[in-house]
Amino acid sequence: MDYEDVVVTFTTDSKQLADTMAAEVAGTEFTCCAHIEGPVRRVHRWHGRRHSTEQWRVEIEVMPDGASALLDHITVHHGDEIHDLVVSEKVRHLVTSPPPRHF
Repeated sequence: MDYEDVVVTFTTDSKQLADTMAAEVAGTEFTCCAHIEGPVRRVHRWHGRRHSTEQWRVEIEVMPDGASALLDHITVHHGDEIHDLVVSEKVRHLVTSPPPRHF
């Protein structure tokens, strides 16, 4: 079976927020799952100086019809606490049987 999801990825400097966000979205009907990676090292330039911080990356797989609701939730409730919000559409999965969509 072949199916497509949208993947929403962001980083945060708070492990607690990464865990909270994954738990929040895992309870919705439109979210397939959330992955937390970290800590990862972010190296960037800000106001002419190099900075290095420890962050956590959260990757959320969501059904296409739920992506807008997920993005609204993230920006309304956590918009100032996250970095690098990226939306990847039509991520294709190849599986032999349909994955469980609702828990």
